[in-house]
Amino acid sequence: MRRLILGLVVVSSLAVGRNARDVDSLFIAANQYMNREKYEDAVRLYEKILSQGYEHPDLYYNLGNGYYRLGFLGQAVWAYEKGLRFRPRDPDLRFNLDLVNAHIRDRIEIPETFFLLELYRALKSQFTLSDLLLVGSGLLLLASFLFAVNRISGNRFNRMSKFIGVIFVLAILVHGVALDKYWELSDKREGVVVEREVEAFSAPFERRDAVLFKVHEGIKVEITQRRPDWIEIVLLDGKKGWVRANSVREL
Repeated sequence: MRRLILGLVVVSSLAVGRNARDVDSLFIAANQYMNREKYEDAVRLYEKILSQGYEHPDLYYNLGNGYYRLGFLGQAVWAYEKGLRFRPRDPDLRFNLDLVNAHIRDRIEIPETFFLLELYRALKSQFTLSDLLLVGSGLLLLASFLFAVNRISGNRFNRMSKFIGVIFVLAILVHGVALDKYWELSDKREGVVVEREVEAFSAPFERRDAVLFKVHEGIKVEITQRRPDWIEIVLLDGKKGWVRANSVREL
């Protein structure tokens, strides 16, 4: 599982305010448990930090490592997926997620789509919403600065106008991707199956003749509806069914 994230820089960025020292001590103690291979104790403390409202990609990285060592593949996938939402280009998170996914029992064949759409989705997944907004705003500022310089100089730089136009178009495109990312994060709820085997039913009740299919821990699903103690999930291949809410951990 490669490295364990240690260090006070991570802890200090996790905790701000009155409870900072408590979070610091919990994080350090959890790391010490990891080093001594007491993974249950380490996971318990990492989860306690999360329950207090603190999140950080390195925290999720360590939590995923702990769950993996304990054999809870679904929980490990959940932790790495959460970490990648904060830092989508982190090589260690992605490496460990790929490693765990190689052990996942379910293999769903994803319907093929137009390759440009696949390329677009792959590129979009490499950036957070903040990344896209920062890049788009930077391009707009650059275009505005160059436009002002060109106007002050009396439009002496003929080629600069075309260059400014290209930058402006890029800024609009990046903001368009950011808007798409925002809609995706706002409208789409996802989760990871964390129980060994889960039966999906045709409605939010348990009945043997209502079982549609089974899924296993570690598979990522979309959550479309909720009922008391139940959620409706959709798999990548379009299969849909109702499962117990506690069998899926929402991302």
